[in-house]
Amino acid sequence: MDPLERLKAAFAPEEVLSLAGDLVRIPSHSQVPGRETEVAQWLAGWLGRNGIDVTLRPVVDERPNVIARLKGEGGGPALMLNGHLDTVPPYTMSIDPFSGELKDGRIWGRGSADMKGACAAMAMTLVALKRSGLRLAGDLFFTGVINEELKSEGSEDIVLNGPKADAVIVGEPSELNLSVGHRGLEWIEVEVIGRAAHGGRPHLGVNAISKMAAFIRKMEAELPPRLNARVHPLMGPPIFNLGVIHGGTQPSSVADRCVLQLDRRLVPGETWQSVMAELEEIIEICRKDDPEFNATLRRIPDNMATMDHLPMEFPLEHPLLGILEKAVERVTGRKPQRTCCTGWTDAALFANQGKTPALVLGPGTIAVAHGAEEHCPADQIVQAVLVYGLAALEFCGYSG
Repeated sequence: MDPLERLKAAFAPEEVLSLAGDLVRIPSHSQVPGRETEVAQWLAGWLGRNGIDVTLRPVVDERPNVIARLKGEGGGPALMLNGHLDTVPPYTMSIDPFSGELKDGRIWGRGSADMKGACAAMAMTLVALKRSGLRLAGDLFFTGVINEELKSEGSEDIVLNGPKADAVIVGEPSELNLSVGHRGLEWIEVEVIGRAAHGGRPHLGVNAISKMAAFIRKMEAELPPRLNARVHPLMGPPIFNLGVIHGGTQPSSVADRCVLQLDRRLVPGETWQSVMAELEEIIEICRKDDPEFNATLRRIPDNMATMDHLPMEFPLEHPLLGILEKAVERVTGRKPQRTCCTGWTDAALFANQGKTPALVLGPGTIAVAHGAEEHCPADQIVQAVLVYGLAALEFCGYSG
């Protein structure tokens, strides 16, 4: 029997959709005690009951990564399927955030797209391959990791402590297209120091808010021409966003401090050091224009643990790319697009610090991730199982 048909026969669509709904029904965001612990334990139990070798490895505050392995017979490369088990909080969702309901051809709830639908598909892939009787040559791993939405300690742990694979597929929502790159991410804080004074005698003070306004004007004039000269063929130019600003204490006082936090997206060839140096140049221009201008820069550590969030580029000549393109076309009947993620993903940790080629392919769309009505198309979750399974067979090699 054709391998695709054997995979289809090895699981029912309702089985993986039920699994996805069950995962959504277990809250695993930052406001829940234990965060991902309950969903990790539940998923590990499901994998174990279905005959998969699985371990729970504590990473932060006993919150564990799920590490599952379908052992190969030997002689083939290893492939890792990676997904994060945490989600953002429900915030002000307009639907039940933890219903996990299958309705109108979609799984609904927080994390359905980002990315419990993919985690369900990845776990089901190992089970379907085991049931099919098709024996892989190389190992197939599934790593369900913690805390991607904040500092990515989960995938950092996999990079540092294994398991090791020859390539990684990260299941962030891509509508089953192939995301072969994305920009890096750096958060930076600019602090302007002024001098306080009474609002009735502002000439005795130095208004930090006014000085920050001058810095922003200078940055918005100086940076875009520089960034637009560094256009990457897939990612486009580096970009920045002014995300948070606060300063002053009350309307009747001259502000003696103003803080700006910005998001800077890097393309290959840029580093956090080069980004900081470029902003220091703009600060120096402001100092020359105004002797009272006093500002400092610092990296904001809140979005990373120990590893820099660098850009990700997947080598276009790598065999996994063609394997996945054929698998998606075979399963869905359409040729997938090669795209770049708009956000940063854990694929960059595997590609850079882990020295392992990594790309993004998963069900759902990033357009609804973190949104008020998050959902994931049911057919894409089912198709993802078949795509991951075919890719594992072709990449790892198989018999039977």
